[in-house]
Parts: sequence; C-alpha cells; structure tokens
Amino acid sequence: MCWVLNVRRSTYYKHFHSQPSQSAEENQLIASLILRIYADYDTRLSAYKITYVLMRDYGIKISAGRVYRLMKTLQLPKMFTDKPPCRRKPAHNGQHPNCLQQFRPKAPNLVWASDFTYAKVNGKCCYLCIIMELFSRKIIAWHISSRADMDFVTTSFQKAHAKRNTTCGLMFHSDCGSQYTAFSFRRLLDSLDIVQSFSKKDILLTTPDATAPSNT
Repeated sequence: MCWVLNVRRSTYYKHFHSQPSQSAEENQLIASLILRIYADYDTRLSAYKITYVLMRDYGIKISAGRVYRLMKTLQLPKMFTDKPPCRRKPAHNGQHPNCLQQFRPKAPNLVWASDFTYAKVNGKCCYLCIIMELFSRKIIAWHISSRADMDFVTTSFQKAHAKRNTTCGLMFHSDCGSQYTAFSFRRLLDSLDIVQSFSKKDILLTTPDATAPSNT
C-alpha cells in the first residue's frame, strides 16, 4: 500500500503509533472547554470573551489569538474581534479577577459599581442593593428586599440596565459576595457582553453628593 500510494513506511508507522505532543494535548483540552462554553451560553461569544471566561472559570490564561485559531479548527461561526476587555493579571487564583484600573472613568456608562447593606425595620432586616455609575457618582438603580439572595442583586441590575440600556464596553464591579459570583448572575452579564470585575475588599459607594438612593 505504501508503494502504491508513494508513502514512506516510516511516515505510515509514525502516523499510527506516535504520541501527540504536549501542545496538541493542551489544544485538545482547550477546544473541549470552548465547546462547553458554547453550550452553556445562549448567545454567541467572541474569542476575547471566551478568553475571559477560560481565565475566570478554569484558570487558563492564553491569548485571544490562540482561542480564535482553535475556534476556526472547530468550524464555529466567525466571531467579531475587538480589544480585550481586561489585560491585567487576574487576582484571587484567577477566579475573581479585578479588572478595574481606576475609579474615575473618562466617560459615562463605562463602569458600574454595586454593593448592598441592611437595616432593621420593625425588628426585621431589610436589605438595600444599589448600583452606582462611577463617572457621575449617581445611584442609577436600587432595590429593597427581605432576602439578600442572588435574585435581589439581579433585580437591581435589571433596573439599571432597563434605565440606561447601555452595555457596550461596560464593566460591572463589586465585591466577591456569593450573590455576585453566582453562576446565573455571571451568565446574565456574559450574555450582555459585560465584563465583571471584583474587589477583594468592600467598595465604598457613598459620596457627599450621593448619600441616598436616587432615580436620577
């Protein structure tokens, strides 16, 4: 058969008996994770966004170009390419990266920050979640609930998103509370192509001119 096809015997045996290289095994693993991410999200994600999810959820730090090439080998639909949302080294073991470089953005609706607190009313705890637009230092949405669960934070975010309806280039910054790190909440932000950023310490959202919730 080798003689008829003009193929060397060594090439034939190498094809069937050689072990894959380390880079080939890594590419195979990363490709399987890319397919898993595709199955987890309803909307299509770009190569840069998949790079961010790989770093956040699996601790794999690779270039967006390598992710793009693997996506092409998988024959996935072509994605748009833009500037990566975060280039800083991830903190907290790669699970909760801090992508916020400064608390004074240069334009509105680039960074939203969120936190919540509680107060006793008639002997019962009421929780208040607020979302601040860092450029104007205004509270753009707030929500009160008797439970500090993930739905409580999600409702606050949905109010802000319905009011501003701006997600292009948006970053959402909060602490590492379980409400913000919940998979369903992260999936909501990913579906809107919003980069999520975390701080190790609680962020301070009150300012002299924004000490109470406001609808402005």
